[in-house]
Amino acid sequence: MKVTLKDCQAIDVHAHPYLANMEPYSVDEYVRKLSLAVIPNQIPEHYQWVKNQPYPGSNMWVQILTQRLAKYFSCEPTLEAVVKHRNEKAKDFKKFTRELFQDAKLTGVVGDFGYPQPPLSKEEYEDLSGARIWEVYRIEPVMVRLSGECKTFAEFKEKYCAELAEALKQQGTIGLKSIIAYRSGLEIASMNESLAAEEYEEFRANTRAKVKGFRDYCLHIAMEECTAADKVMHIHTGVGDGEVVLQKASPSFLIDMLRDPKYENTKVHLVHGGYPWVEEAAFIVSILPNVYMDISLQNPFSGHGVKRILLQVFEFAPFDKVMYGSDAFTVPEMNWMGVHLFKECFEEVLNSWVDADYMNAETARVIGEMVLYRNFENVYQKYL
Repeated sequence: MKVTLKDCQAIDVHAHPYLANMEPYSVDEYVRKLSLAVIPNQIPEHYQWVKNQPYPGSNMWVQILTQRLAKYFSCEPTLEAVVKHRNEKAKDFKKFTRELFQDAKLTGVVGDFGYPQPPLSKEEYEDLSGARIWEVYRIEPVMVRLSGECKTFAEFKEKYCAELAEALKQQGTIGLKSIIAYRSGLEIASMNESLAAEEYEEFRANTRAKVKGFRDYCLHIAMEECTAADKVMHIHTGVGDGEVVLQKASPSFLIDMLRDPKYENTKVHLVHGGYPWVEEAAFIVSILPNVYMDISLQNPFSGHGVKRILLQVFEFAPFDKVMYGSDAFTVPEMNWMGVHLFKECFEEVLNSWVDADYMNAETARVIGEMVLYRNFENVYQKYL
């Protein structure tokens, strides 16, 4: 008996909303939309093309997406043909998006509405996708906005704490989110209010300044608010776009903060599972009872690497500590491909475990369901 996940629903625990493109995409624009790069690919003027060559700047993730979309559209497996069919389908963007979600059996999404800015509407994204949408409330836009309103650190602190507390009371908001890994890194120092106050003016003058003491302080406040509200703190870990502080992005840098006794009852969600440091994330969730991880971004953007990553993650991570995600952020094809690629790769992994006599097929199937949606329901059941 082979394990299959094709009929299994999925809940995507980390993705971003998007708008329909007003004009059809060119091939170059479409590849750019699929890329994590913040600097567009530049094709040299006298670039030499050969027949059957992948489009410049594309990688395995784009190649797999092209192949799978070609089958979905019943067209030639070329990027040019896929983009042409995609543009035609996307003329009715709502219908196109809903069909992709339904085909993938994607029933829910945890949205980070902190990107893009200004934020898009949760209600509009729910209507667009036809899926249930929950929200994590990103703290950095709050910090930026309040720095423009508050002349003193004391005023900032009061309003910042009040806004986070109020956000966590809202229906459908299941936690807070921080991208401190993009600004000053994940090596979080102990809470230091005097240092945060000293650095506040520098932050007001330049909201992209490192000001590590101030940013660490704001993350501690967010952790405290999540603890008080019994909701979940989402923290970006690992790679992202080109602005991430890569040398301080491993989740291992969070270990001192996560071990702090005052946070022993705080639920923390390691967004992106620390990729490429997935072993570190897996170890952390194995030893800390209230810390969880997802595999968004590494799935689907590592392409064929998803199979390898699943094997690595489950070397240490308990089966009930890992959740499915995509980090889709520009087009619904990302949400769709995330589910299908994940299922393909996880089926291979689960069947290899059955073949090795590590478990029977029934247990393997349940593990697949756990990661695809059951773990989310168990971790977040109070807020559903």
